[in-house]
Amino acid sequence: MRQSLWSLAIGGLGLGSLGMVGGTAIGGELGPLAIGYGLLVALSGLYLVAGLAIRERVWTRLARPMPTTTQPDRLAGRRVF
Repeated sequence: MRQSLWSLAIGGLGLGSLGMVGGTAIGGELGPLAIGYGLLVALSGLYLVAGLAIRERVWTRLARPMPTTTQPDRLAGRRVF
């Protein structure tokens, strides 16, 4: 079973956002800590999304352009040195 990194990135964004929102509800010293770690996880998830999008964009190759000059189909039309 092959798992995609996209699901990990989206999960990181969701978990980080939940940690930031949940950190505001927690009082005391633990609240700012939860907000900070939530921000860290959300930013790393966003970084992973950007990296995966760039990798996917680079790996999709555009079609090769057709040559503008006609290629000779017999040996008599070519220069042979």
